[in-house]
Amino acid sequence: MSSRQRRVLVICKGNHCRSPIAALIIAERSGGTLAVRSAGLRPWHVGKPAHPLMIEAAAAFGYDLTAHRGVLLDEDGLSWADDLVAVDEETAHAVEALVGPNRPVRILGTGITDPWGKEPEAFAHAIVQIQEATALFSAG
Repeated sequence: MSSRQRRVLVICKGNHCRSPIAALIIAERSGGTLAVRSAGLRPWHVGKPAHPLMIEAAAAFGYDLTAHRGVLLDEDGLSWADDLVAVDEETAHAVEALVGPNRPVRILGTGITDPWGKEPEAFAHAIVQIQEATALFSAG
């Protein structure tokens, strides 16, 4: 029996709003049974912190996103992951185009609404959606 943790990669467009908080929540809910990372399809926010409104919303829910720095989805990340999880259908299709038909890409819940460019409440709403969609990752 392997002692290696199952590896989950959560992907969104820019790795700035949805995937960082989703990865954090999945990792927490797994109780340490999963290794979780996040990445973005576009290089817009590589090396940058999560969106300030997402950091603020996350803190209101008890999550600390301050250490996050954006990462671009690349071959190393794809090779690292056992499971690919996209935050919405559009992202899932883009990832499927990269990895081909033999590698499944799951959509987180029914898709997480992108809060980018919206009011602070939209960021909180995205977290609620992610919390509901990640219940299946709970340990025990």
